[in-house]
Amino acid sequence: MSDSTEEAPASSSHQASTASNEPGCTLTAYEKQMLAELNKVRAAGRSCGDESFGPAPALTYSCAILPAARSHSIDMATNNFFSHTGSDGRRVSHRVDDTGYEWSVVGENIAAGFDSVGEVMEGWLDSPGHCENIMDPRFDVVAVSRVDTSSADYDNYWTQVFATPR
Repeated sequence: MSDSTEEAPASSSHQASTASNEPGCTLTAYEKQMLAELNKVRAAGRSCGDESFGPAPALTYSCAILPAARSHSIDMATNNFFSHTGSDGRRVSHRVDDTGYEWSVVGENIAAGFDSVGEVMEGWLDSPGHCENIMDPRFDVVAVSRVDTSSADYDNYWTQVFATPR
């Protein structure tokens, strides 16, 4: 598992809801479960390693940034690697830029080999850096992708992308 956060020069504050407000954005069962788990944790507050976080605003699911998560999970599964840097040398900020989403801050959690949303969330929450991304109150939206494979070191690859619009 690994985490990454990047910031653009300007940032702004936005309210988030607990569902997608993008027209035509339909969530799969695991995306709905992930959003619910994330918002449950954020609402309660949490200690991530030595850092304590109070409750954070609920995230909204973003189909607009989903291609950034999906493309990275596919890349890791197809090319059998595990890193925030893609096989093309690009990072989460580049992948989100490719979607056309104008962001002020982005972050990414990746994981591999976890069978369920509950298991991958437990793994991320047990890791201070991943937990910090989950609890970061700067983030307004999230998307997640799980790609299953039988031709790589792990059975599946997860990518969770967080962002806040400009």
